[in-house]
Amino acid sequence: MALSDIISTVEFNHTGELLATGDKGGRVVIFQREPESKNEPYSQGEYNVYSTFQSHEPEFDYLKSLEIEEKINKIKWLPQQNAAHSLLSTNGKIEENILDITTFCSFSLLRLPY
Repeated sequence: MALSDIISTVEFNHTGELLATGDKGGRVVIFQREPESKNEPYSQGEYNVYSTFQSHEPEFDYLKSLEIEEKINKIKWLPQQNAAHSLLSTNGKIEENILDITTFCSFSLLRLPY
């Protein structure tokens, strides 16, 4: 098994019907639970591959002279608004940027005039 194939994060959607895994190679694999069969109504539940995509590629930050690995650090399913399912995935660079934005927004909200 290659190092890039090692799973780094796992997240179920809100219903448990879908399962997303992220690996050190930057790939996200989505599994869908198979419906229970009438012959085996109490089966343990089997998940089959539903979709696979490359979420992140390795990058180099020239300002910091730092390589940013493609490893998926976190997956978060978004609340379902319609028939579509949506998720967010982060690697090291994106996670840091989101933290900066969140900090900036919460800091600026404190300074709003009343």
